[in-house]
Amino acid sequence: MNLKKEELSFILNSLPHAVLFESSDHIVQYVNQTFCTMFGIEASSEILLGTNCKDNAVASASYFAEPSLFLSRIESIYANGQEVLNEEIRFASGQTLLRDYKPMRLNGNINGHLWLYKQPDAEISFLSAASSERHFYEDLLDNIPADIAIFDPSHRYLFVNKLAIAKKEVRKWIIGKDDFDYCKYANKPTDAAVRRRKLFEKSLSSKKTVEFDEINLDSAGNKVYNLRRFQPVLGLSENVEYVIGYGINITSIRESEQRLQQHYDELGLMFNNIDQLVITLDMTGTVNFVNSKWLSLTGLEKEMLGENSIFRLIESGLEQFRKTLFTVFSGHTVPIRKENQVVITDKLGRLRTLRYYMSRFNQVEERGQIVSIFFTDITDQLRAEQDLLDAALKERSLSDMKTNFMSMVSHELRTPLSVILSSAEILEMIYSKLAAKEIEKGAAYINRIISQVDKMTQLMNDFLFISKIESGKITPQLELIDINLLLNEIKEESYSPWSDGRYLKMIFKGNPNLVKFDKTMIRHILINLLNNAFKYSSNSTEAPLVRVSYTPMWWFLTVVDCGIGIEQEEINKLGEPFIRGSNVGDIEGTGLGLMTIKFFTDHHRGSFRVRSKKDKGTIVTIRFPYDMNKTVKL
Repeated sequence: MNLKKEELSFILNSLPHAVLFESSDHIVQYVNQTFCTMFGIEASSEILLGTNCKDNAVASASYFAEPSLFLSRIESIYANGQEVLNEEIRFASGQTLLRDYKPMRLNGNINGHLWLYKQPDAEISFLSAASSERHFYEDLLDNIPADIAIFDPSHRYLFVNKLAIAKKEVRKWIIGKDDFDYCKYANKPTDAAVRRRKLFEKSLSSKKTVEFDEINLDSAGNKVYNLRRFQPVLGLSENVEYVIGYGINITSIRESEQRLQQHYDELGLMFNNIDQLVITLDMTGTVNFVNSKWLSLTGLEKEMLGENSIFRLIESGLEQFRKTLFTVFSGHTVPIRKENQVVITDKLGRLRTLRYYMSRFNQVEERGQIVSIFFTDITDQLRAEQDLLDAALKERSLSDMKTNFMSMVSHELRTPLSVILSSAEILEMIYSKLAAKEIEKGAAYINRIISQVDKMTQLMNDFLFISKIESGKITPQLELIDINLLLNEIKEESYSPWSDGRYLKMIFKGNPNLVKFDKTMIRHILINLLNNAFKYSSNSTEAPLVRVSYTPMWWFLTVVDCGIGIEQEEINKLGEPFIRGSNVGDIEGTGLGLMTIKFFTDHHRGSFRVRSKKDKGTIVTIRFPYDMNKTVKL
C-alpha cells in the first residue's frame, strides 16, 4: 500500500471529518484543515502544529456546553487509553459533533493520540488536493547561496568563492591543485576525493551535469549535507573547456525530509485507523490503494484487485456506482446522497451495505486522473432503522387493536346499558301508580340505577375518546365562537345552581373577541374545568370563579376554586391518563378529564398552567392565541 505524500495529504484533507494527531506528550503533530473549519479557526491548520493539545483544550473549554465535564472527559480518555467511537459532544451554541479517539500503540506503549470529529445530520464537502511540497523546496533552494568552484578538465581548481573556502590564504593556495592535494594539506581521508573524481570524470565523458550528495562533519561533529553538481561547459569544438562545480548546504532540507518521513509514517498509521474504507482508482478501474479498514472488511489487498475488479465485488447498486464514478472522472463534484450505496460481500460471506463518496485528484504525474472513494459501512445503521420501523409498525398495530377493542367493548356494553336504563324508566312508570310512600321508596333505587348507568355511559365515552386521541383520529373543526355567550349558556345549563346550591361566578375583562375554536372541544374544556372546580371544592361554601380575559395578542381562561387543592409534587403528573391527586378520597373521577383538556389545548396552540395549595384551592389558567392574531370585533 505505497502512497505518495501528496496523495496521502490530499486524502486526509479530503476527509469529511476533522482529524488531529498528537504525540504522547500532547504536542500537536498533525491537524487537517477540516479541523479548523469545523471549530471556527480562521487560519491555516499549520498554526496548531507544535502547540500543546491540553492547553488548547483548556483555552477552548468555554465554547462547550459543560466546560468542566468536557475537560474531565478528555483526561479520562487519556487515562483509560481505550478506543472511543461516536461519542457526542455539545457546544454552548447547541451544535453537536461526534468524537472518535484511538491511541497509537507501539511496543505496548501509547506513542500518540488520534482524534476524529464528525458532523451526524450535515452536508459533507471535500477539499481539493493540497499543493505540492515541491514548490517549497524549489523556493528554498533558489534562496540558498551556493559555494562555487571552477575546474579545468584535469579537475584542478581554477577558482573558488568565499562560501566554498572561507580562508583567503587557503583559497589562494588551492588554485592549480585538486581535492587529493587538499586532503593531504588538511590531513583528511581521501574517500570523498576519490568519489568526487569518479563523478567528475563521469561528467566529462557524458558532457552532462552530474549531481550528488555529500555528508561531511562540521567543527562540532554534526553532519552537514551538501548537494553538489558538476556542470561541464563546452567550447565551439564541443570539447569540455572547464567544469563549474557548485554546491548548497541542504542540511535543513535533509533533516526536514527525515522529519517528514517520520511524520508521513505517523500519518499513514492515522489513515489506517480512520473509521472509513478508502480506495483509489485510476481511469482503467485499477485499484491503486486500499487502507486497513478495507482489508479488515473484505480481506482483499490492492494486489488482489486487478482492472475493473472493484465492479465485480458489488452485489447491488453497480449502475449508480458506475454513473457516479464517470461523473467524478469528468470533473464534477457529486454530493453525498442516500442513493449512493452499494452492497458487497465481506470476507465472511456476509452482505454489507456501504455508503460512498468520491473525489477526484487533479492530474497526478504519469498516472492520469485518480479518484478516491470513501466508503462508510451503514449495515448496522440500516438494520437498526429497520428494527425501529418494525417496532413502530408493531406499536401501531397494537394501538389499532386497542382502539378496535375499545370500540367493540363500548358497542357491546351500550345495548345492556340501554336495556337497564329502559327497565329503570319502566319501573319508574310502574312506581308512579303506587302509593306515595312506595313511590318515594322506589324513586331512590331507580335514581341510583339511572345515575350509575349515566356514569358507565360517560366512562365508555371517555375511553372511546382517549382511543381516538391516541390513534390521531380527532381533527379540530374550527369556527368563530363567542366565549362569553357560550359560558353563560353552560352556566344556565348546569351551574345555576350546582347540585349543592352554589352558583358559578363569572368575570369578563378586556374587549371581547370572537375566537376560532372547535366548539365541541371548547365546551369539553369549560365543562371539565368547572365540574372539577365544583366537585373538588364541595367542602367549601365559596363558589368557584371563572374569569375570561382578552388582550391584544391572547385570550385567557382562568378557573379558581377554594377546594382541597393538589400536592405540589403531583401537579406535573396531572394530564396523564388515570392520574389523580392522592387526596381526592371518595370523590368520583377517572383522571381522564385533564388529559383531554391538555390535548385540546395543545391542538389550539395554547398553554396550560396549574397552581395549587393543599386545603387552600386550585387555579387553572389556559392561554390561547386568536387564530394567528386574526380577530373579529364584537
